[in-house]
This record gives sequence, structure tokens and C-alpha cells, in this order.
Amino acid sequence: MAIAALVCAAVLPAAEPAAKPEQMTIAGLGIALIKIPRGTFRMGNPEARGENDEGPAHQVTLTKDFWLGATTITVGQWRHFVETTGYVTEAEFNHTGIFVKRDDPGPQRFLNWRHPGIPNYTQTDQHPVVGISWRDVQQFLTWLNEREGAPGRLPAGYVYRLPTEAQWEYAARAGTTGELEDPDGHAWYVANSGGVPHPVGLKKPNAFGLHDMLGNVWNWVHDWYGQYPSGPVIDPEGPATQASPEIVRPLREMRGGTWNDPTGHGLSPANRWGTWGIFASNWVGFRIALAPPPPPIPPSTRPVYPPDGPVPENTAPKGSAKKGKKQ
Repeated sequence: MAIAALVCAAVLPAAEPAAKPEQMTIAGLGIALIKIPRGTFRMGNPEARGENDEGPAHQVTLTKDFWLGATTITVGQWRHFVETTGYVTEAEFNHTGIFVKRDDPGPQRFLNWRHPGIPNYTQTDQHPVVGISWRDVQQFLTWLNEREGAPGRLPAGYVYRLPTEAQWEYAARAGTTGELEDPDGHAWYVANSGGVPHPVGLKKPNAFGLHDMLGNVWNWVHDWYGQYPSGPVIDPEGPATQASPEIVRPLREMRGGTWNDPTGHGLSPANRWGTWGIFASNWVGFRIALAPPPPPIPPSTRPVYPPDGPVPENTAPKGSAKKGKKQ
């Protein structure tokens, strides 16, 4: 594997961002994606030592071009999916709720993507959707692939999916090797967010034309949270299962930082966060990729598009409504 990666790297130099990024838009949804050219880069933090999960820094070769969302999925785009399919998120099903603080012992019931429980926050359709679990994202992707695959709009060998950690970091670096320059110009974070998420695409894009890769909301990625390899790799997908020996925690990874982290963690392309897992919270969203498919993912044990139970009149947040599957 190491020899193959080194040979491949010789013909796949680090991508040079195009002067004008090539873009496509998913018809009827307004989801814009940017073409990311294949190439080789150094993944991770070369300064990481000991148990730091950002090391060891290692060479990664991505052998195929892929497309990545120019922004995270918005509330309006998620709403279209829900209204088209009748899907009920994990947070809404039985009113489970979402996490609103990292030190909370559990989710706050009745909070969800419609009511994310962020003080002094007025959510619009242009804000990044939050309150979406990793498994909710898989249901969205299943629907999107069916929608685009039936009329033949999916390129051969490509599907809509979450990006891998490697694809995400490669796209976030956009040909750079250091830390984020001008964070105020490129990212919403604790120092400038005012304590709330902001509509997508307001900050300057990176050299690939991607907005909000750092800051605003963390992005779900495909990979399980595992240790990095010590040598070069090609098209990594992360640990094969949550029981793989390289697993750090049996949880899914996220990247990119957020509007409310007091430490500023996430504002480096190398920063990882795999300690939260697969659960819905009000600081995590997602962006989609069009890329070669991941290994098969076991289906969720939760039914697809289940009808929700009745909402008790005396405990439902203002604006809540009873939901059921659309026919």
C-alpha cells in the first residue's frame, strides 16, 4: 500500500485551485457543489505528539475528482426533503430532542431542527440546518440518490454521500499547508458569531470556492473515529467498522468548528472531533459530496419515515405541529 501511494503521488501532485471553480447545481434543490480535483496532500497536524488524535501527519492520495457542497445544507433544503417524503428526524421521533450543551447528560426533549434551542436566534431557510443526526443524514442521501439516479443524473461510479475525513480536509486546505489566515474573514466562530449560527455563504470562500468550511457549524463526515495510519494511503475511508482495532471511540467524525466553541477548536483544517458521535445537536450540520460510493453501510434499525406520536398540548413548543408520513 505504501509503495502504491508513493507511485500514485508522483503523478497526482497537490491540486492547484482553479481561478474560477467549476460548479454544478442540483436541479430543484438549489444545492451547489464545487469540483475538487484529485491530488496528494499531507493530512493531519505535523506538530501532534503523544495521544493527540491529529497525528501522525501522513500522505494521502485521492485518485478521483469529487464534488463537494459549496455550503452546508440549509434549513430550506432540509425542509424540502421533509415535506417531500414525510421524514421524521430522530430528534422528533417520540420527541427525543437534541443536545444543546456538551456537558448535558442527555438531549432536551421537544427540541429539533425546527426549534434548535439557541437563545436569541431567529432561524431562516438560509441558515445551516442543525439538529440532524448522522443517521438522519443517511436517510437524506438515500432519498437524494434515488431522486437523481432514476432519471440518470448520477455520473457512473458516483453517488451522493458524506465526504470522507480525507476528502474534507483536502478540500478545506485548498492547496494550503498551514493554519487558517484571516479567521474573521472566513469563519463564524465564538469571537464574531454573537452566539448564534449565521446564514450560509456570507463569509469569504476558500481557494476552492467553498464557504464555511471552518466555523458556523461542525460538518458530519463519513468516517468512524479512528487512529491515523503511520504511512501513505490511497482513498482512505477510515476504519471499516466500529469494532476495528484502530477505533478510538465507536462514534462518527465531524470537522470544521462551530459558532459556539469557547476554545476555538475546529478552526484548523487538521482539527478533529469524534467524541460526540452520531447524535443530533444544535451545533452540527452537514454538507454533501458527489464521489465514489463508500463501503456498504448497514441500514438504520429505526424505521424510515415513521409517523410521529401525538404532541401533548401542554408541553409542545410554540409552533410545533403533529406530523405524519405524506403519501
